[in-house]
Amino acid sequence: MKKLLLAICIGILPISFVTAQTTGGNDKGNTTSPVDPKKKKPKPKKQDVIVLNFNWNGMLNSPDSMSVSPFSRGFDFALMWDIPLGRSPLSFAAGLGLSTENIFMNAFLRDSAGGNSLYFQQIKPVINIDNPTTPRDWSKYKIATTILELPIEFRYRMKPHKRNTFKLAAGFKLGYVVSNWDKYVGPDYRPGEDLNTSIKIKEYELVGVSRLRYSAFFRIGYSRFHLTGKYDFAPFFEPNKGIKEGHIVTLGLCFTPF
Repeated sequence: MKKLLLAICIGILPISFVTAQTTGGNDKGNTTSPVDPKKKKPKPKKQDVIVLNFNWNGMLNSPDSMSVSPFSRGFDFALMWDIPLGRSPLSFAAGLGLSTENIFMNAFLRDSAGGNSLYFQQIKPVINIDNPTTPRDWSKYKIATTILELPIEFRYRMKPHKRNTFKLAAGFKLGYVVSNWDKYVGPDYRPGEDLNTSIKIKEYELVGVSRLRYSAFFRIGYSRFHLTGKYDFAPFFEPNKGIKEGHIVTLGLCFTPF
């Protein structure tokens, strides 16, 4: 009996050894760490802190007695605080900006009745009132503004952790015209003066130019360069002053260095 038990034990030992080796090999092959299914996306970069816009200005629904030059232009810049929304491609931004407009036109802005009855007077008849053989021309007449602005925008960046990526932004601006003036350069049309001499005239704080501005805008582009557009819902001229109010529309090129 003892011999039989001894033989069985001797027969089992090799099988146990082989099984242990096989099991150990399988365990050793599975020592790699599992992949974390919740691995975080790269952290977004705060960018487009400085926004510079070089603009072309037009006017929709402008007064009938004047026309706006296609060379009207402006510039604005803003300092923005970029707030990424988690690790998504979206962010929110708000800041402070300053804007200038130069609206070139072919008629003087005039007022009567203490500024309650505005009208436009064509420049060409005024500087050629003596009917010269060769009609005179003027160099420029424009109405200019300086506007303090509070921009708010939502931003989309395809790859928010990189600067060189597709970008889209849209938002609103609330503005206040802190200064406005007109500037004329051309023949001296003032009573008693020589129309064959040239003069520069600048007048500040024009009656009838609206102080409050509010507008919607967009920006689309790649990396630091974008196309931008803006529409002013607020009128350029004050309502009920005798002329159409006009609304500024802006197209431009945008550069965001930082």
